[in-house]
Amino acid sequence: MNNFVRRIAMACARGCRGGATALAAASLLMAAHTADAAGPRTELLSGNGWQASPNGVNGWIPAYAPYPNPVTMPNPFLNEFGIHADLMWYWPGPGTPTASSPPSTAYFRHQFRLEAENGVKPQIVALMAADDEMTLIVNGITVASYRLADHIMPNGQPEALAVDMTQALRIGDNQIDIRATDNGIYHWVFFDSYNIFRPTEVLVPRAPGQISLIGDKDDFHPDDPADTAPKSQHVLDLQDKLLPTPAIDLDQPAVNQSVGLTHDVSVPEGATITSASVKLHIRMTGDVVDNDVLLFNQSTITNEGLSTRVIALHDLLGFPPQAGATYDLIWNLAKTPLRNVASPIVTGQPDQVVNLLPMLVSDQRVDVLLADGTMVDYSELSVTYTSVSAAPGDLNNDGAVDRADVSILLLGLNTLASGPNDPRDFDRDGRITALDVRKLVAGCSHPLCN
Repeated sequence: MNNFVRRIAMACARGCRGGATALAAASLLMAAHTADAAGPRTELLSGNGWQASPNGVNGWIPAYAPYPNPVTMPNPFLNEFGIHADLMWYWPGPGTPTASSPPSTAYFRHQFRLEAENGVKPQIVALMAADDEMTLIVNGITVASYRLADHIMPNGQPEALAVDMTQALRIGDNQIDIRATDNGIYHWVFFDSYNIFRPTEVLVPRAPGQISLIGDKDDFHPDDPADTAPKSQHVLDLQDKLLPTPAIDLDQPAVNQSVGLTHDVSVPEGATITSASVKLHIRMTGDVVDNDVLLFNQSTITNEGLSTRVIALHDLLGFPPQAGATYDLIWNLAKTPLRNVASPIVTGQPDQVVNLLPMLVSDQRVDVLLADGTMVDYSELSVTYTSVSAAPGDLNNDGAVDRADVSILLLGLNTLASGPNDPRDFDRDGRITALDVRKLVAGCSHPLCN
């Protein structure tokens, strides 16, 4: 966690300490797309048009603010750029929450319009923390969950979690929902937003063309709504054939059990996908894990129960997974190692290395099925694409040919091109090679391709 985020987390903790006093703070900041971005986003300030409800269905009233204890909050150290919002209470009223207030759960909602800035959707990053739990939902998509017990720093203070909301937002009408639960007293939530003008203060790198998150990045905390993943019929069929190994949800320990999910893929008409990767936060919970595999769109299971066309975790990690270990597994779809069949022992090189980007175009989805001892916290699909109007070499459609485009090209090095019009294949020889890299570098927008 960078120093800026840590200062916010620690300052919030100092301002909210004491007994069973509830802490539920979310400081929402916007990382500016350019140095001349707009000013503070007042439409997102807590207490400014927010509604509160005891059940999230009806009984909506203006969210209470300000908090009755001026010593506790607003804390001027919470945000070094200044405090711009009032506190919201999760307390159905009437009156204010007090030291005798019982445990409570409440819901907050804010609807607003988001306008494009410099022709693009602005990046919005949330800093969130809660006592005891908080779930952030944007346009019906669970963006993140937070549980204080999972985010305690060595000094005993709560750690703020930085969450990029950008991909769940849309130009036009948006809705942010918060579900907050506290088992103590004085129930409150703080939600702030601010443009950060200096590029060095961007808390989360700007997302690529598209991100699809399944799960809630809560470090294996079970039984959240986001832990029930969407599944294609293909995933369901595979899991049926894996019987008697039962299917389980995310954040459930897996021992001879499978975890399946499906990412939908949709890019603008006329766009060409240039890179894609799936990041899986996993824990090896089975008794034998060094032969665990990942099944995907093109995997099958024979009537004899044999899994074919699989991805060995060994090949993605570069080493055999170890029982009890936790990994961030990266599956590069532009250059995927495949094995023809699952094997009790994974040795040697994969049978082939293939480019699966065309699969995304034809199937418009990515199936992910982990079998049989792999626990999954979340799966995040990142897709980068470009358009026919982009300059040659601009593989991420950001208006420049630079190091980011070189990185995209390297992800598919020495694989087959996606087709005759693949923008990565500069010399049109049907492969992505070092010659394509040299041609791209020669057309970079800046010296040294920076």
